[in-house]
Amino acid sequence: MRQRNALGGMAVLVMIAIAGCNTPSAPGPETSAPTPAESGAAADPDSESSLPADEVILQTVYDQVESLDLCNGFYQPEVAQAESRVYRVGDRALVELVCANAAYQSVYAYVAYQPDGSWQPLSLDVFYPDETGQFVRTSEGTVGGLATFDPEQGLLTVFSKARGVGDCGSLADYRWSGGELELETFRYQECSDSGEEFVEPADYPQIYP
Repeated sequence: MRQRNALGGMAVLVMIAIAGCNTPSAPGPETSAPTPAESGAAADPDSESSLPADEVILQTVYDQVESLDLCNGFYQPEVAQAESRVYRVGDRALVELVCANAAYQSVYAYVAYQPDGSWQPLSLDVFYPDETGQFVRTSEGTVGGLATFDPEQGLLTVFSKARGVGDCGSLADYRWSGGELELETFRYQECSDSGEEFVEPADYPQIYP
């Protein structure tokens, strides 16, 4: 029997770990982007300091999480409020919304906050192997894994474990452009039970580009 692919396994584990969360019945963020008035904040686009305080930006996002289903059903409010962050780069901000924690990684959603006070949920491109083993590119509103962001480089790195030991899964790098997260590299390691030598995520086979 063909081995279940790594990312599919990760998704199942995340589903089990946070199955207690209820999925809000609401339109997806791609059809319901909030306006500056809805965000409750307006800013002077000529100055970085005109952005609201981090707490204000985060509360703006929290207020819309469930109505816009920003977390794709994976939402633990106490986790989001304790662990979410705002990264200021120039006159804009990247909001990292930690939707939920599972056994060994988290579920994230990302939002671009603009100088005029408007904000937009972001999508991240990923690759999944299909039944034939060919990789298919798709876009997701949430991502499961361990994420780090380097504001100086404008680089978001997401290591998505397929199982707790961390010997398989994917490693993706995204470049923050100020308005979106553009996929730069994507690496993928299939899970194996053959006892092969551990491979560091940075050495996973490169799928893209």
